[in-house]
Amino acid sequence: MGCDMVVARGRATADSRTLFGLNLARPAGEGQRLCRTAGREFSPGEKVHTQYVEIPQARQTFTALGWQPDAWWGYAQGVNEYGVALGCAVLGNQWACPEPGLTGGDLVRLALERAPTARKAVDVIGGLVERHGQSAPPGNVPPPGHDNSFLIADAAEAFALETAGRHWVCQEIEEVRAAGNVTLIRQDWDHISRGLASAAIAQGLWPADGSKIDFAGTLSVFPTGQVSGLRRWGRATLLLEQQNGHVEMSFLRRLLSDHYEGTHFEVDPRRRSPGPVPLCRHGQGPGGCLTTASTIVQLGGSRPQRPILWYTFGPPCDHVYFPLFLEGDLPPAYTLGSRDGAALAFWQGLSRIDQMPWANPRRWEQLRDDLGRLQGRLDQEAEEFAEEAQGHAADVPRRATALMEHHLELFEAALGDLALPGRKAGEFRSELASYFI
Repeated sequence: MGCDMVVARGRATADSRTLFGLNLARPAGEGQRLCRTAGREFSPGEKVHTQYVEIPQARQTFTALGWQPDAWWGYAQGVNEYGVALGCAVLGNQWACPEPGLTGGDLVRLALERAPTARKAVDVIGGLVERHGQSAPPGNVPPPGHDNSFLIADAAEAFALETAGRHWVCQEIEEVRAAGNVTLIRQDWDHISRGLASAAIAQGLWPADGSKIDFAGTLSVFPTGQVSGLRRWGRATLLLEQQNGHVEMSFLRRLLSDHYEGTHFEVDPRRRSPGPVPLCRHGQGPGGCLTTASTIVQLGGSRPQRPILWYTFGPPCDHVYFPLFLEGDLPPAYTLGSRDGAALAFWQGLSRIDQMPWANPRRWEQLRDDLGRLQGRLDQEAEEFAEEAQGHAADVPRRATALMEHHLELFEAALGDLALPGRKAGEFRSELASYFI
């Protein structure tokens, strides 16, 4: 699973709000969906069935919203009702667990459902890794490891956490940080799992001289990460540091849409290229993986508001970030993936956007202009809703549901007018579905 994650804490942003961003790369054509799980109480002794193993259920879970690739139990990324944002990326470290364990997606979902703060999410993930170990879907990760890096944030704190087998290290984030498919934490960790250092010493991987263990230098099998992982991390880190203290939403969207612009590595998104894999992927790289989802979460600020989640259903450079709210019911098209007839037109319309740069470059530029204007409207309406919703809790779920449905209709109308000239916007679903069948 390819993934690039960034966080800018309030002291690094223009409006004091923490911003969490993530690009998720998955195989083209894979079924995916947004999934919202409502918090609830459970009886003592109840179990939860994760991807491969059964573990004890928590007595109380919290409402969480996450992105769920086809056939996953867990989430690749998500946020919960307390404003904890979390994502994971695959690593390949030593000390792989021989028996089935928890996947990175399992750990993301379990932490979102059990942790009211970012610091508690670190404790949840660390404890689960130590007790149950880690595993991964067959074929997704090269041997020897099925490990993960996590970026975790709330309005007050942020952490980077990396794992190896049943062990982990964690680093507190002061201002900005990028993470992804490369092991980065060396001797600069702030917290470490019990027994990690002694196990490394016992296996001859680290000297018994009292020095602080170098996690990445000792346990990483892929020093440059997977699929240009180190280069992507370096690019994201450079852009974040250049803007440190002035990071805002528009900048973070540009960062997640980056194709190495202005460098000799620059990738033209309208050309399929075997070159370096950029932060915003359009089918480059092994297996034809592309950015199938991008998310930005706004947390806290000088005037605390509800978390605002922004999702794209594809490469962010040519898609719209839809504002989502945990209080409302998601539009069915978002939650049904590409397998249900009711959502067919929406998902195939998204597919057409991905194909347009090569099929019709002129229309692609027109579409980008249209979607840019639509994005401005979505941004304004989302901010107005978040402001007005303060102190009106009883009516928020209904209004949030209506607003998300309204935004989907605006998108379908804009795309329908472009893809099928002469057709009424209301005919978008049936006409576009017929085109693809």
